[in-house]
Amino acid sequence: MADSAEPKERGLVPGLVIVVLLLCVGTPAWVLYRQWADPRTKAGMTEAATGYLDALRDADYPAAYRWVCASERQKYPLDQWTRYHVEPDIASYAITDVAITDLTEAPTSYTVDAEVRHADGRAQLWHYVLYDESDGWRICYETVIARPQQ
Repeated sequence: MADSAEPKERGLVPGLVIVVLLLCVGTPAWVLYRQWADPRTKAGMTEAATGYLDALRDADYPAAYRWVCASERQKYPLDQWTRYHVEPDIASYAITDVAITDLTEAPTSYTVDAEVRHADGRAQLWHYVLYDESDGWRICYETVIARPQQ
């Protein structure tokens, strides 16, 4: 009977050592990786948002459309997409936030916020959701965020 208890005890110690090593080495390694990777990811996201907004500001709709994700391009052909985006004219914009949000029950969220000034003087805060596709970062969804009254 005593012999049957020994294998369980011998397996417990190596198992605990592995768990402790994973926690002590894996967690700091993950933190270091994120500190290295996040700035590069954010730079790519900013480049995509800037390219997209520059093209819209310049009324170069085919160029802006190239910054749109594949799933949106499949849903909306260029002519239909252009009709939706042609008004109002963008006079200027400023990127206000680039965020990578780790969600526990969903995929990581990649977003860029930009304050867009229109030719008619209005300013709106736009929220862009980006996806990393095989050919780079692409704008997939865009929504206006209501600004609080000041």
